[in-house]
Amino acid sequence: MILPPSRPGVLLEAPTLVLSPHLDDALLSASTFVLGPPCDVWTVFAGRPNPPRTTDWDVACGFPDSDATMAARLAEDIAAFAGTPARVRRLDAWDGAYVERDVRARQLGEVRAQIEEWLDTQARDAVLLAPAGAGVEVPDAPWAGLQRRVGRRRLSVAAPVGSNGNGEENPRLEPTTAGTAQARGAGATRPVRSAARTVGRLPLALAGRALHAEYTLRRRRATAGGRLAPNPDHLALRDLALALAAERPDTQVVLYEELPYLWHGSADDAVAELCDSRDLVATPWSEQVDTDAKFARLRAYTSQMPVMDTAGRLLAARHLPTRERYWLLTPSSRPTPS
Repeated sequence: MILPPSRPGVLLEAPTLVLSPHLDDALLSASTFVLGPPCDVWTVFAGRPNPPRTTDWDVACGFPDSDATMAARLAEDIAAFAGTPARVRRLDAWDGAYVERDVRARQLGEVRAQIEEWLDTQARDAVLLAPAGAGVEVPDAPWAGLQRRVGRRRLSVAAPVGSNGNGEENPRLEPTTAGTAQARGAGATRPVRSAARTVGRLPLALAGRALHAEYTLRRRRATAGGRLAPNPDHLALRDLALALAAERPDTQVVLYEELPYLWHGSADDAVAELCDSRDLVATPWSEQVDTDAKFARLRAYTSQMPVMDTAGRLLAARHLPTRERYWLLTPSSRPTPS
């Protein structure tokens, strides 16, 4: 039997920041990093919305609103990490189930600034661990091929901004291009320009609602029967890490395959698509998991584990995957790391 390659040597002593979207993702999916040599672990979407909100996920987990949910999840996370070597930090961005587009954009900007501050204090070749995007594939729209050929700048639509805890998304799709009319002449007044912008946006707003409805239908079909599609919070954090690395050649990005999403679709296709679209090379490997030690930690998430996977596979150590999968992404112009 050929064993998967081990962790690349360039990562063994590098300062590492594990980016966990929610209060459980780091231990669910990257426990060999989290429970190994000391590293930083940040849960990004750990803030409490103000005012509190109530979603189907809050109710399914037994809570009346987001305040009660996040208070309980924070207590669970503290218990899960107790005694580990990890340096844990919980940021104030909101879970996608609670957030509006303008708030999400602002909060992601704040998260980016905090990660940049962390990188500024580290040695070269610091590592960002981020989710890979596992889950059942949502089929492309019929026009996706044309969109890729014409170019994203003309036909692009914004990615979904959030999901609830079980991966059921509440996408808010809007065109990202501003279809505003230009004012006629240098003497045009501010009200005229404002009116022109408003009129120009109306068709795009209607198109955005139509695209939203069409995407929602495709996603519902893909996730029928309780299957999980990639979580948009995971994708947003992954793309943020990649954007930072693109601007900082001395920053390394490692993607981890997420549990329980991997039970519905591996992250291989998502990683391959990233490499194709961003001219990257993926170095894959997997690491042996101490499933008993991992499960002892996961048991702390009492409100989440029973409802996150309806088949009950998160409720016993014997059902957990015995290996965790990772990919080191590097520009194709660099030598393959060893």
